[in-house]
Amino acid sequence: MIRTVAPAALTAALVAIGGLHLIWAFSPWPLDDKVSFTRTVVGSDSGEMPPPALSALVGLALIAGAALILMVNETLPAIGPGWLRTLGVYGLALVLLGRGLGGFLLNSGATSEFQRWNNALYSPLCVALGLLGGAVAIAASKR
Repeated sequence: MIRTVAPAALTAALVAIGGLHLIWAFSPWPLDDKVSFTRTVVGSDSGEMPPPALSALVGLALIAGAALILMVNETLPAIGPGWLRTLGVYGLALVLLGRGLGGFLLNSGATSEFQRWNNALYSPLCVALGLLGGAVAIAASKR
């Protein structure tokens, strides 16, 4: 299961979330306007979208993480040494866990919409994805 379901679920989630960040570089979709977006996703009342380059960079990093998962799982042709790919997956897992566990600190001073979504979805999802990434990394270490 760790070699099939976990990498597939993690890859699908990372690609979907990465795709959303790429969309957010140009649009507040699926929300109606920039103010709703920043209140719900960013946690501010400013109505100022994050810089497009930053949103795109996060999106591409998430999609690259998905590709790395597929390389470690030997679904995609590998680039670089195996130990470096495995180390990269451990790093990805730590970043996701850090965002998930540290995300609750982001609630301080954030809008109520962000706090609600962060507590219900954003942080728990990051923790779950981080744990999946850790499981994939451990499985890769044992090969």
